[in-house]
Amino acid sequence: MLTRRILAAATAAMTAGGLVLAGAGPGMAAEDPPSRTIAGDRAKVRSPAGLAVGPDGTTYVLRATNPTTVRVFGPGARGNARPVRVQKPTVYLDILDPLATDSAGRLYALSGGPRDVDTIVKVYPRGATSRKPLRTLELLDDKTSIAVSPSGEIATNLGGDSEVQIYSRTARGRATPTRVIDVSAETSAGSLDLALGGDGRLWVAGATPNTLLSYAPGARGNVAPDRRVAGPRTGLGAGAALDVDAAGRVYVTQYSGSIPRISVFAPSANGDAAPLRVLTVPPKTRPRYQRGDDVGPRGDIVVPVGADAVRIYRTMFPTRASKVRAVRVTGKSAAAKRTVRWKKPSYDGGRAVRSYKVVIRKGTKVLRTKTLGPRKRSYVVNKKSLRRGKLTVTVRAKTSMGWSPKVVRPFRVR
Repeated sequence: MLTRRILAAATAAMTAGGLVLAGAGPGMAAEDPPSRTIAGDRAKVRSPAGLAVGPDGTTYVLRATNPTTVRVFGPGARGNARPVRVQKPTVYLDILDPLATDSAGRLYALSGGPRDVDTIVKVYPRGATSRKPLRTLELLDDKTSIAVSPSGEIATNLGGDSEVQIYSRTARGRATPTRVIDVSAETSAGSLDLALGGDGRLWVAGATPNTLLSYAPGARGNVAPDRRVAGPRTGLGAGAALDVDAAGRVYVTQYSGSIPRISVFAPSANGDAAPLRVLTVPPKTRPRYQRGDDVGPRGDIVVPVGADAVRIYRTMFPTRASKVRAVRVTGKSAAAKRTVRWKKPSYDGGRAVRSYKVVIRKGTKVLRTKTLGPRKRSYVVNKKSLRRGKLTVTVRAKTSMGWSPKVVRPFRVR
């Protein structure tokens, strides 16, 4: 998930009709991340006022309706899909990116506060259908930038101020920040943008031109940054906005120049470090004014496409899928047919499952091997293809990143 960037400064943001990958880093797949687009009269995502993508790919699209609505689309939604639900939180629309998620799938929404409260952060549980939030955090002054970490901590700085306040993941009401970092020694003209890692590391852009600053986990007070990312190899320019994923990678979105881009830096980036990957955004697909992109905890990216659609890109850092789940063999031991059943992996590693393989053995001898399509969740085998005694079945999923770990289950045949 990654930190969610929520900017209170009204600035123009990029959109994308397509993304182009460049600069594959160590261990990276050569293929572009597959994408899906949500658009149409049933989807109703026209002119989104805010976007967020959760750890499982659930996509949130804020519409500036009256009252405001958040249209929630399932992990595989594409095309003219209907939302799985529509939430109606009261969201403050005079800001950029008023939505965010964390690694637990909780939704964060910014709204205007009453009286002396400028901004309220409302936190909703995963799958929420009620307008009542789990908790609210009241921020008592105008905020230039607010970031939500994958673990649910919140970092913010007062409008035009150089103090960054960090709140715990359970903070509510008019809570006191757990720590404050003074970045005044680094501050120059321009507003700050923040990103907060799951380990508490704070990243800051806008304090020093063409530079990323990093403050160590636990840093507080008038402390110097422990890292500085700057130099010609970084490709950093002005107008950067930040995100962090659950692995600690830093996503820097830059609007300056003829080609907007998203550069991704390693969690350990320091000095004149080249980004791991760079996404360049075709400039002709970028409207003059539009709400910004969002990076999910697992590195998925959601961007608006023109005024009528949103596009979701899978992570640029795929891994092997996790194990298939709930593998079992049904049917009595003496039955003429047995059925192997399973559920898909809880996480596909960022690339779609292409096939499943079922292997049945007695000891080391392979009795039956079957490769099945990605939609299959069962395999029926005749008793005559098996042998009596104790057997095992192994089920694995395959993606473009290879095979998932094996799941082996014993069963008996009489």
